[in-house]
This record gives sequence, structure tokens and C-alpha cells, in this order.
Amino acid sequence: MKFRNLFRKSTALLAAAVVSSLFLAGCSGETEINTETQKFNSGSKETAKTAKSELVPFKLGYLPSTGHLLYFVAKEEGFFEEEGLDVSLSNFDGNTEIVMSVESGKLDAAAIGSTSCINYIAQGAKLQIIGGIMKEGHALVVKPELVEGVDPKDYSLELLRGKTIANVNLGITDIVYRNVFENMGWEIGKDVYFENLESAGLESLLNNSIDAVSVYTPFRALAEKKGYVIINYSGQNEPFGDHPCCRNLASTELIEQHPERYVAYLKALIKAYKFYQENEDETCEDIAKYCDTDIDLIRSETYGKYISSTPDPELKAIWIWYDALLNGGYIEEFDLAASVNTDLYLQALKEISEAEPDEQFWKDLLKHFDEFNVNYTREDYFDIYDDNWKFTGGAKS
Repeated sequence: MKFRNLFRKSTALLAAAVVSSLFLAGCSGETEINTETQKFNSGSKETAKTAKSELVPFKLGYLPSTGHLLYFVAKEEGFFEEEGLDVSLSNFDGNTEIVMSVESGKLDAAAIGSTSCINYIAQGAKLQIIGGIMKEGHALVVKPELVEGVDPKDYSLELLRGKTIANVNLGITDIVYRNVFENMGWEIGKDVYFENLESAGLESLLNNSIDAVSVYTPFRALAEKKGYVIINYSGQNEPFGDHPCCRNLASTELIEQHPERYVAYLKALIKAYKFYQENEDETCEDIAKYCDTDIDLIRSETYGKYISSTPDPELKAIWIWYDALLNGGYIEEFDLAASVNTDLYLQALKEISEAEPDEQFWKDLLKHFDEFNVNYTREDYFDIYDDNWKFTGGAKS
């Protein structure tokens, strides 16, 4: 395999870079950010309540998906204001425009598809992944006639043999399902067909030549409401369990200029995460203000199968996605570690935890951070593939 030796040679260096950056965050780097954060947040909670003009403007881009709920909860429950930020939310229809707005500084941060994040960084964009948002959240939807007479417990990707799936270049179908079918021993264009389209949503199934399409939340639930059938969830497939959908992206320049703002921003998202875990009804009501969808559908797509949202960067999941892109020939090897900033999130989480040292929720998040960002290397990932990039189900961290 042409990349494998290069991977193994670079693994130690990349892992060392990650560990080194985390060590610095715990020493001099943390002190610098902490000092600025203290100055920035001095009296910020009272300020947020009494004088909005004292808050720092912060522009945030999102897609109208239940998966971006941390933004909506942080806004509606006042967590952004508690951290001294006057956040304005801008709705975008796709990743290209939103990435360009982040890089140019028109947006301070945004939730952007993992593929777009990595692809633009690979092309030289001065951007950093600073946290997570939505995980999984995609499903392969088929026309009802394709599963007619089949017991739901027998639904499998085998039913798609000889069928055609609507595909978008660098979309979930292109990354996850191309990989899965190849690991099943199927040949694209022979055992299953991909119809490449500029965009592929539920409307694709109106085409007689299309049998299936991958859609994200809340459209997977809308699909069932329209009579279509979910045959597979993206997160069901190894090695893509807990795969990233969107990541939190910001301009390198703005991060360097105002690290304290991004710590405050991530603190608000961490608080929103706890709220979402503990307050189902209120969370769904917050989401409904940004997603024009039935509240019951919002609930099922927020707390249902193979969908979750977390502010943790989850470097482990990012590496898996990066290597899937590399394996597919979509990108060439580059120093991704230099563009994944876990220090800001760790600083934010430590500050919250230190303020409430007895809160188990924060202790659990710190443990999760170690598991998904520190105690994992790409060498662990290599062990689950053979020399022909076939998934073996081998060792994982």
C-alpha cells in the first residue's frame, strides 16, 4: 500500500506533536490563555444580564439541522451571554460558502462538514478545527418497493446489490458507503452503482433510476414520514462508528488574535452540552426555533439512533475520517495535527471543572477528552486495516 509506510514513519512525529501541544497547554500555553480569559470574563455574567453593549460580538454560521443543537441551546439558554459573547447566528445552505466566510473572518466560527474542513485545510486554508458538533446523523434511505416483503430485521446493504445510489462527490455516500461496499468485496459500477449528482436529497428518489440516497438529520426522519425506508445508518458501519459529521472550524488568524474569545465560546458550548443531556423538552423547543420541523420529529432526531452532538474535538474520529479521505485518493498526506487545536477546548473544560470540582459531569468529560484525544494514536487505527486497506475488525484503542 503506497501510503502505509509513510503513515507509519509519520505516526510517531504526529503523535508527538499532539502530545507536545497538549503538554504546552497544561503549562505555559494554558497560563497565557487563562490570563486573557480571566480578563475577558471579568464580570461577564453580570455584564450579559445588564448591558448587552458590553458583550463581544461573535458571528456564528450553521446549517438548519438538529445536529447543530449546541449552538441553538447556547444561544437560547443564555450560555453565550454568560461567557461575555453577543452571538449572532447566520444560516447557510452549504459548506463552500460557509468555509469561505470563516477563512475571510466574516464568521468567527461555524459548524462545517468534516470532509470540507479537511479538504480545505489540505489545500492550504488557514483554518483550525477547535471542537466537535454533530456525530453520525446520516442514513441510507430507499424506496419502499425495494424492501417489499422483507422483514425489517433482515434489512441489510445486500438488498442494494445491482441498485443505484444517488451520490455527491465527497459526501457521506462517497466516503462511508464506498468504503463499506469495497470492504464487502463489491465493485462500484458492477455490484452497486453510484449516480453522481450536484446535490442529493430526498428529491433524488423521485427519479425512477435512483433506488437509494443518503440524507442527514432531520431529513432521515422526514424520509420515513414520506413513506421511504431507512435501510442503514452511517454509524452502524465499521470503522465509522461515532464518525464526525461536522466539526467546529475557525480562522487561525482570529484564534491567534483572540484565544480568550474561543475559550469563552467553547465554555458556552460545553454548558449547552450538559443542558442538552439533562433537559430534553427544553432542548427540543430551542432547536425548533431554528429548524422548521415538527417537535416530535425533532425529538426523535435529537435523541434517536446513531445521532449525537458533542463539543469535544475527538481527534480519534478526525483521524479516521482523514485516513478515509486519504485512502479514497481525495487528499494527499499533510500535517493535519497542526490544524487541530485541542488546547482551547481543554482550557475551557478545565475552567468549568475547576469552578465546580464536585460535578461528576465535568469529570466524565475530562475522561472522555483523554480517551478520544490523548490516549489514541494513528498506529492504533492502522491495526484495523490490512495492507490492501480492507477492514479487519482488529485492535482499537
